[in-house]
Amino acid sequence: SNTMLHVGIAALAVASMDGFSSQYNSMAVTKSYGGLGVSAFGGMISPSRKVMQFNDAQTHRGSSRNTRLFSDRLPLPFELGDEDMNYDDGATNTNLHIDPTTPLILGFNKYSHDTSITAANADSGDVLFHLSKERQSRKKHDGGTSATLTDTCLECLGVSTENVVRVVVNNHHHRVLPMERDIGHLKWCDDLGINSVRGEELSDEYNLLPDAEKFELSHHLAHAYSAATQSSFDRGVVVVMDGMGETYRTMKSAMHAQDQQYHCDLQYDSFPMIPSDLEERAQYSTHDWREGESVYTYQKVAGSNKLSIKPVFKRWIEEKTPPTLYNHGFENMQSMGALYSRVSSHLFGNWNVCGKVMGLAPWSVQYKPTLNDEPIVAGKLYEDGGLTI
Repeated sequence: SNTMLHVGIAALAVASMDGFSSQYNSMAVTKSYGGLGVSAFGGMISPSRKVMQFNDAQTHRGSSRNTRLFSDRLPLPFELGDEDMNYDDGATNTNLHIDPTTPLILGFNKYSHDTSITAANADSGDVLFHLSKERQSRKKHDGGTSATLTDTCLECLGVSTENVVRVVVNNHHHRVLPMERDIGHLKWCDDLGINSVRGEELSDEYNLLPDAEKFELSHHLAHAYSAATQSSFDRGVVVVMDGMGETYRTMKSAMHAQDQQYHCDLQYDSFPMIPSDLEERAQYSTHDWREGESVYTYQKVAGSNKLSIKPVFKRWIEEKTPPTLYNHGFENMQSMGALYSRVSSHLFGNWNVCGKVMGLAPWSVQYKPTLNDEPIVAGKLYEDGGLTI
C-alpha cells in the first residue's frame, strides 16, 4: 500500500477492535489501497457492486453545486443505467437510489491529495457509493474539501444529510476533526479566501456534516482496515508500506487529551516498534516522527460484518526536513513508499506517479539499458542494532 496510489477505497464493518467500544458496529473509512482494483479508476459502485464507468460524452443532470464549482470543466460525467429516469422537478433518479430510510456512514479522505468519499449502509456495511474528486474536477489527484462529493453522493442515492448517522475521516498530513470543530476560524478563512480552491468553502455544511457522529482513524490503521475488510480471507496479515503515515506526536497528543473521537495504534496493547527508544528520541528530535511501515493481524467474526484487528509491528521514520517545505519533506523520508516516490521523481519528474513505476517494473526484464546502468538511488533505508533495511 503506497501513499501515491490513493484512489479512495472503503474500509467497512470496523468493529470489535481492541480499545474500541463495542457499540461501533460499522464504520466506513475512505482510504487508498493500490492493487485492490475496486473502482480503481474512480468510478461509482452500485449496491450490487456493479461499477458504473464514467463517460466523458455525458454530463451529470442535477447538482447545481457541481455545475457552479466546475462549470469551466466537465461537470461530473457518468454513465446512467437503462432504468434511469428524470422526475418532474428535474432531479435525476439513478439505479443507485436506495430506501430513503437507510442510515449511512460516510468515509472521507480529505484536505490532502485524492479527496474521495465512500458511502456504506450503516446496518449491513454494504458499499453503496464511491467517488474520487478528480472525476468531478478533471484534475488528477484533486484534493481539498469534500462538499461536492457529499452533494453528489446523496443525490445519486436519493437521500439527504439526515440519513448520515456517522462520518469517519482521515488525513495523513494533519488531524481533521480538531480543525473542523473551530467553525469560527473556518468561516474567517472562507471570508478571506484562505485555504479555499475554486470557491469551495471549508465551513460548507456538506463538507462538515455537523449533525453526524464523527470519528477519525490514524493513517496506517485506516490502510489496514481498507485491506482487511475487503480481503477474501477470514484471517490474515496486512503489511502497510506507506510513504508517510501519522505522526507520533499526533497519536501521543490525542491519547493525552483522551480524545474519544480519534483512534490510533498506540491505544492497543504494547507491540514491537522501531526505534525501540522512540519516546525518548521524539522528545529531542528537530521535527517529528512518522509511520513508515506497519504490520497488522486481523480476524473476521463469523456470521457478522465485524472484525478485530491489531498492530504487531511498526517502524517509525524521522522527518529529516521541515514539513513546511515541498510536499512535507517527503522526498527526504526513509520509508519504502518514499523510495518509490524518489524513483518516480527521477523517471517522470513527478513524486506522485508511483503507480507508473510499479506498473512498468515487471517489464524491466525485457529492457536492456544502453546508456547508463548505474543505480539511480542506492543505500540503506534503516540500520540500527543489527537490523538493516
